[in-house]
Amino acid sequence: MITLAMDIGGTRMKLALLEDGKILKERMVEAYRDGKYQKNLDTAEREGRAMMAEMGLDRVDGLGIAFPGLVNPKEKVVVSANGKFVDAIGYDLKGWVKRTFDCPFVLDNDSNAALIGEVAYGCAQDTRDAVMMIFGTGVGAAAMMDGRLIRGKHFQAACIGGHMVIEAGPDATPCNCGNIGCMEANASSWSLPLFARKDPLFEVSALSGLEVIDYKNLKRCADEGDLLAQKLLKRSLDCWSANLCNLIVAYDPEVIVLSGGIARMGEDLRRPMEEHVNKYAWTPWGHPAIRLAANPEASVVLGLHKMTLDEIAGKNAL
Repeated sequence: MITLAMDIGGTRMKLALLEDGKILKERMVEAYRDGKYQKNLDTAEREGRAMMAEMGLDRVDGLGIAFPGLVNPKEKVVVSANGKFVDAIGYDLKGWVKRTFDCPFVLDNDSNAALIGEVAYGCAQDTRDAVMMIFGTGVGAAAMMDGRLIRGKHFQAACIGGHMVIEAGPDATPCNCGNIGCMEANASSWSLPLFARKDPLFEVSALSGLEVIDYKNLKRCADEGDLLAQKLLKRSLDCWSANLCNLIVAYDPEVIVLSGGIARMGEDLRRPMEEHVNKYAWTPWGHPAIRLAANPEASVVLGLHKMTLDEIAGKNAL
């Protein structure tokens, strides 16, 4: 069976056609924000159909949609967007799918989908107890215990793990979720430029001459010896590692998967986080394995593929 996956992120959309756990065709396009969820759906439909045409397909067997916010997967509706695509809340996706692709479909949080993808087809196939940390515009998380995703009564358990608090007090960093001291507010793609520009070293740093201050450029500048870039990279690694310890205490995983764009740092990301966790996390049984997704950009669409196949087969246990 061939499915179409739509990972509609805060900055970009990844679209893919998949069969038997493998990507047949994929493409990446820019995402629109600020009340333009319908525009994203229109773009996703157009690009999805273009890929289908290239493969000689006039239909797909199922559709999977990922959203960077809180989702009710039972009713297939977005319940909270935290400033991203606020017009997606309550949107009639069932009606949109009926009008467009007219096939079975699933909707889930992007982090949940990413973890399912790695457990089903990726680096966590040998476990039923795992945690995901996925780096995109923000930082998402997901947790699985005994083979089942942790969702919670209001669908926010685990998947907003990037908003665990790592900083306390009245001077803690404000977060876009309304809280203070969240990990994502301290170390994420959206908060990185804020910390860079307010640092006294910024004016003499190579970062000041960049059009885009992101982790790809930060890592390059750090490798080239830029002091501010090295400082911010170290700080981010410390924040991410502290959050991993929180996730370990909360969900007791055997395996931790790192995915998303920042995971392309490879061992320069995994190794310091592993060292921190092994030193500080309270795990008397041993140490969880920390693994990198083999293809960080594919985790979400692979998970959507698996969940869509389960939906078609009537196996989705939500």
